[in-house]
Amino acid sequence: MRDWQRALSLLAVITACGANGGPSSAGGSTSAGEPTSAGEPTSAGEPTSAGEPTSAGGSTSAGEPDTGGWDDLDEPHAPPHPPVEPDNDGEPTRGGTLTFTNIGAPGYWGRRIEAEPGDARCDVQSETIDFGWGSEFCCRTRHEVTSDRLTPFNEQLHLVLEGPLRIKALAVYQPLGPSDGPWAIRSLWDRRTPDQPYNLQLSGPNGAKELLGDLGNNCAYYAMQAQPFPCGPGSEPYCPGSDLDYHGWAGSKLVVLLASMPYADDPGLSPLSCIADGEDEREQDAPWIGVSPSELNRDGWSGYHPCHCFNNTDNGQLGDGCGQINVFEVIPEASGPQWGNRDIISTGIRSYQVGSLGGVTCGIESCGIEQFPGDADLVDVNSLTAMDHGAVIDADDPASAEGPAWRRAQDDRYYLFLLDESARAVQVAVIHPDEVPAAAAAIVPALPNVLSRAVVDGFLDLRLPQ
Repeated sequence: MRDWQRALSLLAVITACGANGGPSSAGGSTSAGEPTSAGEPTSAGEPTSAGEPTSAGGSTSAGEPDTGGWDDLDEPHAPPHPPVEPDNDGEPTRGGTLTFTNIGAPGYWGRRIEAEPGDARCDVQSETIDFGWGSEFCCRTRHEVTSDRLTPFNEQLHLVLEGPLRIKALAVYQPLGPSDGPWAIRSLWDRRTPDQPYNLQLSGPNGAKELLGDLGNNCAYYAMQAQPFPCGPGSEPYCPGSDLDYHGWAGSKLVVLLASMPYADDPGLSPLSCIADGEDEREQDAPWIGVSPSELNRDGWSGYHPCHCFNNTDNGQLGDGCGQINVFEVIPEASGPQWGNRDIISTGIRSYQVGSLGGVTCGIESCGIEQFPGDADLVDVNSLTAMDHGAVIDADDPASAEGPAWRRAQDDRYYLFLLDESARAVQVAVIHPDEVPAAAAAIVPALPNVLSRAVVDGFLDLRLPQ
C-alpha cells in the first residue's frame, strides 16, 4: 500500500539521516512515511470534538456530558466490553512516551475542489493529469487556517492499520462537550465480537468490511466513523466516491489499541500476507499505525490519487500540506540497509506547520537490535542506548541530540496516542500490560465508557520510562 510513496519520499529520508547513512536526529528528520487522508474542516481550522464543524472555530458536540452518551448515534453508549486478556512472554518492559508540543499553526494547504480548467480558485494546482488510460483535471485551492490549536490534526482523521499486526482491542475517545469536560468512547472494536463494532466503519483488502484482528504483511485496513460522507458532484472537499467515504474523527481524540507486531513469518499471519508476487516477506515486513486527513483518504484512490492535499511543495513528498501522523511506522528493509529495519519503529508528524517533525530512522547497518537492552521500549537511535526518560519534541524548537524511536514488540502492548486541541499536544505511549503506570490505570485495561478530563490530563503529563 505504501511502496510507491516510500520510493518517492526516499530523498527526504536520505536528507534526514545524513549523507553517511547514520541515524538521524529528532530535530528535522522524516521516516519515509506515506500520504493518505484529511477531514471536514471549519473556516478557522477548528472542527468540533465529535459532531459537525462550526464556521467560527467554536466547538459544538453531539455528546451529553451528564449522561456520558452521544445524541447523534443510534446507541448513545458503547456496548459492555470486559477487559481483554493480553498475551505476553518474558519480563515486563519499561514503556515509553513521546510527546509533541506546540502543535498547530496558521497556514494553508491545497484543498481539492470540483472545478473546470481556467477557474481562478485553482491557485495551488491547476493541471490536467494524464494517467495513460485517461485524464482528469486537478484543481486545488488554498484552504486558509487561522487557528493554532492542533491544526491541521483537529480536522477529521481516518485511522490506518497495516500489518503484520495482531489487534485485540481498539477504542477512540472524544470529548462529550467542551474539551475540559468528560470524554467518552466514540468508536470501539473488540476481537471477541469482530462483527459488532460500535460506530466504526472498516475497509480492508478486497473491500473487506469486517476486521477479525490479524493483518498479514502489507495488508491495510482503514477505520472511520460509521456516518457516510456525501461524496460526488458538489462535495466539499471534493471526493469522487470510494469505500472510504465516511466521516473521520474531528477535534480532540484519544486512540487506544491492545496489539502486537509479530514478524511477517508468524505462523498465524504468514498465510494472510498481501505482498506482491516476487517480493520478500522480510524485506516488506513493516507494520504501520497512522492517522491521516479524511479528505485525503476520500480521494477515490485511498490516499494515492496524484491530486491530493498531502503536499504544498510542487513535485515533492515533504508532507507540508494537510498532514499525516505516522504514529508507529516500521521502515521496510527493502528501502535499503541505511534506512530499513524491521525492529525499529519511528513516530513522526508531517504538516504545513513543520514539514517533518520527528520520524527518525535507523537502518539495520547502524541499529542492530542486539545493541539495545531487551526491556527497553523507547530507544535513542543516535546514541544507540535505551532512553531513561520520556522524549519531548517541541515544534517551535525541534533541535535535539536525541533520536527517539521504539523497539518493536512482538507480544502485546497498549499503544495509546492523544491529540489534544486545548493543550496543542500529541502524546504517544507504549505500555507493557504488566507495568501500567498510575496515570494510565484509569484507561487500560478496562477501557471505561467515560473518562474524566483529569484522567486525560494525567495521561498527557505522563513521562515514561520513569
